[in-house]
Amino acid sequence: MEEAPRFAADRMLGRLARWLRLLGADVSWYPDLGGSEFLRRARAEERIALTRDKRLRTAPDVGFLSSDGFRGQLREVLARFPFDPQRHAFSRCSRCNKELTPIEREDVRSLVPPFVYANHQRFARCEQCGRIYWQATHPERILGELRRLGLGW
Repeated sequence: MEEAPRFAADRMLGRLARWLRLLGADVSWYPDLGGSEFLRRARAEERIALTRDKRLRTAPDVGFLSSDGFRGQLREVLARFPFDPQRHAFSRCSRCNKELTPIEREDVRSLVPPFVYANHQRFARCEQCGRIYWQATHPERILGELRRLGLGW
């Protein structure tokens, strides 16, 4: 398994998009685009279109997802388009999809709560939205969820 595939998620798949980003996949999410415009944009960006829109399911370059909930959708995506989440996890901003950049601890002193600064050594930042990330309990909860789904380590 090599690089994570590049996906485009339609407006019905916002939660799935966020989870795939947490696993390291490059996922554009288009909450404002309808079916044909969504598909046109995904193709223009050379992304695998993920959708629940039944009108798009016959297109050969569409990953139609039959599951209603994000857990089943996540299983479907990883079964059809496998990549190694252990290799890529927590490398992208879950909010805006950009790759995270390591940042010096001293540079985040005024950007994170004092407790966080005192208890963590490594930080990363999203250069687009400015969000700061650190290893806390959130990744452990995500990994626990993946283990429960049979997808994690």
